[in-house]
Amino acid sequence: MSVFFISGIDTDIGKTYATGALAQALLQQMTPNHRLKSVITQKLVQTGCLGISEDIISHRKMMDIPLQPADHDGLTCPYVFTKPASPHLAAYLEDTFIDPAVITKATQALATSYDIVLLEGAGGLMVPLSQSLLTLDYVAAMGYPVILVTSGRLGSISHTLLSIEALSQRQIPLHAVIYNQWQPNTYLASAYTPDNAIKQNTQTYLQRYLERHHPQTYWVNLPHITDTDSVDTSQNTSQSMANYASELLDALPTV
Repeated sequence: MSVFFISGIDTDIGKTYATGALAQALLQQMTPNHRLKSVITQKLVQTGCLGISEDIISHRKMMDIPLQPADHDGLTCPYVFTKPASPHLAAYLEDTFIDPAVITKATQALATSYDIVLLEGAGGLMVPLSQSLLTLDYVAAMGYPVILVTSGRLGSISHTLLSIEALSQRQIPLHAVIYNQWQPNTYLASAYTPDNAIKQNTQTYLQRYLERHHPQTYWVNLPHITDTDSVDTSQNTSQSMANYASELLDALPTV
């Protein structure tokens, strides 16, 4: 089983788009002659939703596959809450406790049918799943390598370095940083407006930082798409993402 945890430096940073794009790229790399044949995405917990996780639905559209039996069975997102809030609060409001063992069991069940599981988190690494458990605690306990999604908006440098520092403190491997140039119509108070100078400088600074401190970490560019583009088309996969998917597959141990 190969599980990669996909987190972000903040909420609304593009984790879902990045996860779907990577899954899409991996599927495209899995030729009939490739020793690996399958990939699935999973969501740690979904808030602000009813029924099947809306992020899982987005993943399937980007992967150009229908909802899977595991989606209908709840394995790809064991916890779904209606309140758009931090998981610990959303669970509390529904008189529920998030049991990490339930998530782990679901991941292990997926691993019996799929070669790679891309597990997308909720919000950033320090998001609480309960009063006593942070997302970072869970990832450290499981030992999953992390793929960190960042962007070029103002404040991203500090948020990215803080996330990387948190991973380093827990000795969690940083497998890749995905630089997401795509931004949805934002509802955040910051009312983010792309600034080309900030975007370019952020990318340059973070790349140089990784070269100095984390030279084994992959850098992946995920390009901007216009509002008229549909996220369910295969044309959105960047060459950078395709290259990363190829190297990721080649580096996986033979089972």
